[in-house]
Amino acid sequence: MGSALANTLIREGHVVTVWNRSEEKTASFRGRAHVARTVEEAVDASDLILVCVRDYDTSDELLHEPAVTTALGGKTLIQFSTGTAQRARDAGRWAREHTISYLDCTMHGGPRQIGAGVGTFHYTGDRVVFDSVYDTIAPLIGETVYLGEDVGYAAALDFARLGTYTGLVTVLASVFALMEAQGVRVEDYLESVPYIDRAFLEDFFQVWAAREYPSGNASLEVWRAWAAQWVQSGLDSSLDLKVPELVRDAFARAQGRGFGTHDVYDLLEAFQPRSNNE
Repeated sequence: MGSALANTLIREGHVVTVWNRSEEKTASFRGRAHVARTVEEAVDASDLILVCVRDYDTSDELLHEPAVTTALGGKTLIQFSTGTAQRARDAGRWAREHTISYLDCTMHGGPRQIGAGVGTFHYTGDRVVFDSVYDTIAPLIGETVYLGEDVGYAAALDFARLGTYTGLVTVLASVFALMEAQGVRVEDYLESVPYIDRAFLEDFFQVWAAREYPSGNASLEVWRAWAAQWVQSGLDSSLDLKVPELVRDAFARAQGRGFGTHDVYDLLEAFQPRSNNE
């Protein structure tokens, strides 16, 4: 995702500096962007900083280094990393304490959608800051939507949205395993569930029947990490955790069976018959 964001900004004519924990991932930017040796060097190079790492723990580790925090003062930071609403609000407070203009962004789309005119980014934070960077960030995605001053709102909405999706996929993975075990014809099933989008179900069936799982967006490993944060979101709100824990554990089971490098449909393997040593 970070590389896709950087490539889009370069395409739009911006002078871009990139940094990555894995140096080999910056090789394709040499000659097209400045490749920083350190986070501090990257922050020093620009007034607008985009951070796209796995989660807020990783982001905090990078940005809370005293020299980096000092370098961020007076600049604009946009957080694209995944985190709970509470972590986003904590980051907003930290930014204000250090005179950093801060926006949080949740991304509805994968790397292939970045810069392609499809998908949606939801931003929260100071409206003045959003308006000041809009012309730069708008080309990153199809729709650029501002959702208000509450820095954690976009993250809360995203957990609701993706919770619906992953909950449905988890149920379907279990249902399709049952159908296979009991010999239920797929056409009979499709006719009996008119309340779920037919195209979505047919796509799911094609993947299940071929056992060829697509890749290119978020891997199951990434989804598992997201599900753990969904559980944390429930804890932050003192909610019952049965549903997010079910989804998290299903992802973990599929990954434990040797899957996890492809997209979310790898979850189908979580509900296949148990082996003797499980």
